[in-house]
Amino acid sequence: MTRSEAIRRLVETGAEGEMSNTQKAGVMSSTRGNRWTPAEDDAFRKMAEANIRPELIAKVLNRSVHSVKARAYAIGLPLKWFKPKAKGK
Repeated sequence: MTRSEAIRRLVETGAEGEMSNTQKAGVMSSTRGNRWTPAEDDAFRKMAEANIRPELIAKVLNRSVHSVKARAYAIGLPLKWFKPKAKGK
């Protein structure tokens, strides 16, 4: 399975392996100000371990980039995947 296929599967099925009602309806509810659920934490950890960029993680989880970075710090994820890779040499 390629990385893009894995990301697509996570997005389509959600962290729990099945589509939520809002995903089925094609509507994403606003999570601004809401606490992180265990399912969101699990999905977040999987995506972070796969070195997926914070911008994409934020979009998938319907959260801001700032909240993704703050959550990474709060749950003790290493910030190595936040650093852009050097181009060139």
